[in-house]
Amino acid sequence: MNIFQVLSQGKSRLHEPSMSAMLGYLLDSNKDHGLGDAFVREFLKLLNEERFNDILKDEFIDAQVSLEEPYQLNGNRKDIDIQLLLLDIKKNEQHRIIIENKIKVGAANPKQLNDYYSAVLAEEPEMKGLTFVFLTPKVENRQLVSEFYNLLIKNEYHSKEWIYWSSGDRCISSILKSILLKEGSGEINPINEYMRHTIKAFIRHNAMTTEASAKKTMRTGEDIGVIIEEVIITTQDGISYRVIRRDSTQIQVFNEDTGDKEIARRVLSTFIDEQNMPIDHSKLNTRSIGKQFFEMHGPCN
Repeated sequence: MNIFQVLSQGKSRLHEPSMSAMLGYLLDSNKDHGLGDAFVREFLKLLNEERFNDILKDEFIDAQVSLEEPYQLNGNRKDIDIQLLLLDIKKNEQHRIIIENKIKVGAANPKQLNDYYSAVLAEEPEMKGLTFVFLTPKVENRQLVSEFYNLLIKNEYHSKEWIYWSSGDRCISSILKSILLKEGSGEINPINEYMRHTIKAFIRHNAMTTEASAKKTMRTGEDIGVIIEEVIITTQDGISYRVIRRDSTQIQVFNEDTGDKEIARRVLSTFIDEQNMPIDHSKLNTRSIGKQFFEMHGPCN
């Protein structure tokens, strides 16, 4: 049993906040996971070992995490997904790492990262030691590229990094696998059996959740096939929906606020009419409507 996959079923499906919470838990060297600073140490090496060289020399890296950390920009609240503070022995901040987690790539916003950066600097304009991390699936997506490259770093003490959840060397799963290997060879302290299985389950869940090119494992029941495209739409009544297409051609629509599954045909037909999209949905089944919708909306994943 994979607890992450189980919790992703139905209305309790794991969204970005839940994935952020698990990552934040692992990054915080003061939590009860039994890893100490092993995970955050590997995370800093992944980002830029040379940049964090002095901190990596410390016997213990005091890393403290907060989730949904609020900032303000021009009177508007900006909530940071994960804020990681690296503290010295006197509890003074040495470095701040801001992590923006994007699992639903259709929700990419070209201005968001730069707005977050501006919000942090508005609060502490003289800050040194600041790194922004863009954490996404490894996919070809124009919106993600725009969001990352629109982040304009303003001084030599700041930097930005783009890493992935589950593909390639620069990914969270590669850190988790490295931790398991080091534990097995005695390079780090033993990990208790429960935590070891939890890490393995999280690695698997990352792959199934974030890799469009992952092995296509067909599932029976509610969700048939893996997600290959997704996008967020908002109807004129102000309600946002996540529209997904699976490799089985199944089309599903979920309310972004409640997580409830909606009647896909109804929501898509309403949005198509509101946007005057040239799709004659009255003569098509839901899968055909969804196929034409994604073709006209452009690449989303």
